[in-house]
This record gives sequence, C-alpha cells and structure tokens, in this order.
Amino acid sequence: MTLQTRVLAAAVTVMLAAFGVQGQVAAIGDVQSSSDAEDFDALRLRTGLLFGITSPFHYAGLAVQTTQYDHRDAKAILALWRKQDRETLAGTIGEVGLVRVAGRTRVIGDATWSLRPAPHTGIELLAAGDLVETQRALDEATAYTFLGISAEQQLSKRLTVIGLTGYQRFTDGNARVHLRGRVIWLLVPEHGITAQLRVRRFDTKQLDVGDAYFNPERYQEWQAALAMRKRYAGWLWSGTLAAGREDIDGVQQTTKLAELRAEGTIAKDIRVSLHASYNRSAGFAAADGYWYRTVGVTVIVPF
Repeated sequence: MTLQTRVLAAAVTVMLAAFGVQGQVAAIGDVQSSSDAEDFDALRLRTGLLFGITSPFHYAGLAVQTTQYDHRDAKAILALWRKQDRETLAGTIGEVGLVRVAGRTRVIGDATWSLRPAPHTGIELLAAGDLVETQRALDEATAYTFLGISAEQQLSKRLTVIGLTGYQRFTDGNARVHLRGRVIWLLVPEHGITAQLRVRRFDTKQLDVGDAYFNPERYQEWQAALAMRKRYAGWLWSGTLAAGREDIDGVQQTTKLAELRAEGTIAKDIRVSLHASYNRSAGFAAADGYWYRTVGVTVIVPF
C-alpha cells in the first residue's frame, strides 16, 4: 500500500468515525464539461454515496470519478465531507482523494476551514490540489498543491474587504506566491446585488517548465464586477459579470467573466445544483483572446 493510499484510508476512517452513520443516506451524481480556445476538452463524471446527512450543511461521503480528456483519462477516488453552521458557514467543507494519470498517482482535493472569531470578521484556511490540465502537463502527470489563508472584515453595513495570500507548488519543482484582494459594496441589499473590485497577482519562482503550461514570471489582473446572490422560488441563485485587464510580463489585454449558479430542491427532496461560467483570461494556457468555459450539474438523491 502506497503512502498516498494510506493517507486516503486514514482520512476516510477518521471522517466516517467523526460523522458516524446516523442520519440520511443519499446518492450523488455530478457531470462537468469544459472547453477552451485551444480546443482542449474535458468531461468529468462522478458518482458516490453521502452518509449521515442531517442537513445540506452536514454530511460525509465517498465518490469515484473519471475525467475524460482529448487524449487520455484520469480516474480518481475521493472522500467528501461538510460540517458547517447554516447561518455563518463556519466549519469545514472539502474533498480529498487520489487520481491516476499517465501511470502515476497524485493527491487531489479542495478543503476550506472557516472561522468566525467575531460577528463581522471571518478567517479561512484553504488547501487544494489538482492536475494541471494541459495536454503536455497531463502526459507528465504534473499536479499542484495550494495552501492559503484568507481574512474578511465587514467595515460597515455595506462595505466588506477580503484579502488572501497563498503558496502554490507544482510537482515539477515550480512554485508561485499568490496575493488576492476584493472590495465589496452592497449596492442593492433587498436583491443581494454587490459591486466589487477584484485584484490578484502571482510571481513565479521557476520560469522553465518545458512549455507544459502557462507560466509567466509575473501575472497581475484587476476586474470590476457586479454580483448577485438571492433566494427566489425556493432556489438560491447567484451570478457574476466582470471585466478588467490582465498584465502578463508587461503585456496587457482585456479580461471578462460571466458566472451563473442555481441550487434548489425538486420532487421528493432531490437536490440539484447547476453552474456555468465563461472566463476570458489566462489559465493554465494563455494566448491572445484566450477563453475557457465550464458547465455542470450535481444531483443528490436521498434514499
């Protein structure tokens, strides 16, 4: 048994012991499709079981997934969990697992631990890991891990500021330091509409990655955004429209973003989550006018 397998088995054991098996059981299914300007397509299929469900904010689970790329597949197994306060979202949410690609096993996941030390103050510890999704990077089984800390402070009834610092390391030895910030003004409180200013930058430590993925020495971006979050007809709706500029080692170009998400319940307590996004900015690949888009649906069916 490899070290990664032992880590996953230990995580699953601790998670199930912490949550127990009391509560509802449900099946989960997830489909997500993505494509970009360079005709790189991916289709992710996931299915699994959730245990100990006492609310949408408290469960544990196991899932298997396969991601089908243009030239190869990546299969994974994951442990899922969520234990958050319904009102403040303080607590933990995440997933961790192992993925097999190009004959190698990598750890993947995404986890957030949220704290509310004061009514208007929030702190989040973040950890994430995944494959670098370009054809050459997948051929080399290149993956990354990201560790970060975020702080949120509400300065008035309408004004909130958020800052994040993070460290990203790649399996090829490359590393990046990330800084992000957001200023949020509650524009129309009754409809959950906000105006936002978003900035982000990263600096790269290792420039030569064999052209496996987009890797400038310095990247900066700012965007002005309108965002909405509102409950309507029993569903929670959220969306964002944004535009700005990115600077890639001194070369500037326009960026755009559109996101939409809806989550609610249909017949017999079946929970559905839909999301779609279009992003015209650099990702793991970049070119003049580069864009990528995603669309997906998650369904949770209780027994």
